[in-house]
Amino acid sequence: MVAFPQANPDDDAMVDPTPQEIRERSRAIRQRWSERTRKRRRVLTRDPNAWSVPMIPVDDIAAALTP
Repeated sequence: MVAFPQANPDDDAMVDPTPQEIRERSRAIRQRWSERTRKRRRVLTRDPNAWSVPMIPVDDIAAALTP
């Protein structure tokens, strides 16, 4: 059996954070990251010259398989 915490009577008073509050909290968290963590979590911008998986239309594959 799993025990669940009792409902908090203040749950109705909770409000989602604004986008600005999320940005501020995220910035504060990122400032505590080590350089290693920062490198691991870095999201690189999309380089148009970077290699990516070739995309082949399904119709081209079907045409190649049809005698």
